[in-house]
Amino acid sequence: NPTLATYAKPCEVRLRATAKAPTEDEARAMLVPVLEMVRKTLGDIVYGVDIGDLAECCRVQLSRRSMTLATAESCTGGLVAEKMTAIPGVSQVYRGGVVSYWTSVKADLLRVPADILDTCGPVSAGCARAMAEGVRDITGADIGVSVTGAAGPDPDERGVPVGIVYIGLSTPEGTFCRSLDLGRRRRDRIQGLAANHAFDVVRRYLQGLPVE
Repeated sequence: NPTLATYAKPCEVRLRATAKAPTEDEARAMLVPVLEMVRKTLGDIVYGVDIGDLAECCRVQLSRRSMTLATAESCTGGLVAEKMTAIPGVSQVYRGGVVSYWTSVKADLLRVPADILDTCGPVSAGCARAMAEGVRDITGADIGVSVTGAAGPDPDERGVPVGIVYIGLSTPEGTFCRSLDLGRRRRDRIQGLAANHAFDVVRRYLQGLPVE
């Protein structure tokens, strides 16, 4: 007493700290050194305490900074937008999203340059960056985040292996990209992990942490 337990979820790991004491204030005081130890050990991969998930973390951070977000998705099929819009009151910080599953939609709606699509393909760092910039531009959001990748069960038309994902982030300070190899997992697991990585790059930017 106190105790610390791990809970492995499909796309993240949660820790539950518990203390028993005569009063709530005493129990909370007992948890302070435990939380400090966790933060010191795990560093900036800890995104919050007593917060629902990464999407909620992003909503809180966006609200604190009076900033707005827009999303552009391909392989996740709108999962990032779904997680955002499940949060009550998120309309204050979330402007909207585009599910650009076809390459032509990436070109026509998100304005991804033809030379990027022809040379690098739709599953590429260049496309992810352009998607993020495009959705930020057309929605007027302060931040644009994008996801493009091969979720399986087969490689994409260019032979990009299952599990390769790119997360783009367009901000007032510039555009960034996180490259991922999530391995040959189940399609829904790749989509869930990719969505969480999208939220992670947003929250890291908002918290002043390295994105890529």
